[in-house]
Amino acid sequence: MRTGAPPIVWAMAAVFVVLETTLTLSDIGVLPRGLRWTVYRYVAFYDIYFEAWRSGQNVPLAFYWSFVSHAFFHGGMLHLAMNTGVFLALGTHLCRAVGERAMLALFLGAAVVGALFFGLVADTGLEFVPMVGASGGLFGFLGAMKRWEWRHVVAHALPRRRFWSTILALTAVNVLLSVSLTGGGVAWEAHLGGFIGGWLAGGLLTPRRGFAIGPI
Repeated sequence: MRTGAPPIVWAMAAVFVVLETTLTLSDIGVLPRGLRWTVYRYVAFYDIYFEAWRSGQNVPLAFYWSFVSHAFFHGGMLHLAMNTGVFLALGTHLCRAVGERAMLALFLGAAVVGALFFGLVADTGLEFVPMVGASGGLFGFLGAMKRWEWRHVVAHALPRRRFWSTILALTAVNVLLSVSLTGGGVAWEAHLGGFIGGWLAGGLLTPRRGFAIGPI
């Protein structure tokens, strides 16, 4: 039985670390300053471009790939540390449940749905506010896992209290972070979209036989 994170999980985590470390070195002056905002122009998801696209206006080509690329960049070392730690844990869990390809597809798909929800729900006005981070994909992992848990609970007529307790806890964490961090630090809209995307994808995926399904 294999232990530890699969190579694809380590590789993706390494990409997160290298990208954010490079931008942080620019922030502190080790590398040329201003690199973060130059890079964000081409990889971050911007609600202002989404609204322009919805109204039929021309948008930069980077807007289209930003539905995915935003998930590989972060807004600082703390943001990186939190998301990378969760990714290593949940990514490994998902690889064991459905395989590496399905894990990757779930992460990318949830990131896209998360960005879509952010564009539909968030209101950043006319400001260029970048949305970055792997959180949408991570909430996609949670959505799929909770879908499997719900399926298990219903099939075996188990108590549903622990299931709903987790849902309430996830909601409370998002609310708490949203009100405690200034400057729009938490894109809860992307979290919600990612979770819904993962929940829907979870209905199409079946964990491998012997995979433990329990409360998260």
